[in-house]
Amino acid sequence: MIKRAIYLTGLYLLPPAINGLRGGGLRPDREAELLRLLRRHRCLGGALRLFDEGGIAADYTFGQAGRKRAVTPGMAFRVASVSKMITAACVLKLAEQGQVDLDEDVNLSLPFPVHHPAAPAQPITLRQLMSHTAAINDGQAYQQGILTGAPASRVLQGDSYCSHLPGTRWSYANLGAGMIACVLEGKLNQGFETIMQETLFAPLGIAASFYPQLIEAPLADAMRVLPPTRRPGFDAAQRQARPLETYDRPDPEHRYTLAQGNCCLTADGLQTVLEALMRPGYLRADTLAMMRHPVADFGQRSAHLKQGLGIFQLNNPAISARPLYGHQGNAYGAVHAAFFEPQAGRGFIFLSTGASEARLAFLADVVADLLTLCFGEGAWPRTA
Repeated sequence: MIKRAIYLTGLYLLPPAINGLRGGGLRPDREAELLRLLRRHRCLGGALRLFDEGGIAADYTFGQAGRKRAVTPGMAFRVASVSKMITAACVLKLAEQGQVDLDEDVNLSLPFPVHHPAAPAQPITLRQLMSHTAAINDGQAYQQGILTGAPASRVLQGDSYCSHLPGTRWSYANLGAGMIACVLEGKLNQGFETIMQETLFAPLGIAASFYPQLIEAPLADAMRVLPPTRRPGFDAAQRQARPLETYDRPDPEHRYTLAQGNCCLTADGLQTVLEALMRPGYLRADTLAMMRHPVADFGQRSAHLKQGLGIFQLNNPAISARPLYGHQGNAYGAVHAAFFEPQAGRGFIFLSTGASEARLAFLADVVADLLTLCFGEGAWPRTA
């Protein structure tokens, strides 16, 4: 709490970065509150979209995308952990097609062992990786692996397992979610990007990629608000200039840094994904129900969030009278969120280039406030 108080004090001393909003759809009083909220959380730039069965209900861009570029409609963002929900949609489609089994031991698909040291005979499954119940941990070995490109087999030999056993508790892990790509490549003998394109993006008509180099739309930078930095943590131009070599071929030992956070797409593309998860069509009704069904709670991390398969269930009457489903993303200072309320068919997208990372629980304060603004009683801009 002391660190949070210091952070909020420092945040308060920073000047707001956003002067106004571009776009429309909300009532004037709600639009004014949106601007105040974005300024209070020191958002550097981004996009907010609300949609329902009648189409886009409100659509805004604001602020800067980095390098003196304004955020524009049609701009792509690296959506960080929202990628986990996007990956899960693909995995569930593959499961419907019989190409993967959510409860099969992942060791049957991988060229390296994945065994909890305290229970080496116990299987670890895709279902556990998707629900953060595989007892895998983001330790120093994982952090070093990201920097050095170490193979997954070496990362897993380090401090990459929790003290509890697989299937017994929820423990959020980017490494575990990232290993989904390794499993898919080993099982299907295709590159993860190819699998995503053929199974999810192409069928839904989405221009998206887990490689910034393959994004044709303008791609936003991401910067930390506090402490302020002169250079973006995610430099879009620099990332897009990196050489692409073997992305289209399977390499399970080195694909653990993609599925958990590297998807790049626009608000249009993300809306299409949410619509596919909101109602049967791309996925069957029973699959959607299984995806949303809570597998575990967040324990002390949040009293209002439960974990489904690659998706969160948010039950907080102070935010929404009905449960919301979706995912948050935080990386390089950027904060993102994509949630939907299936009963009314309403969806919410927030993409940023940087915002306050303050949080009381798991959800960032800016995400909680925006969801309350948009899903609170009488808040929706029109009757769907």
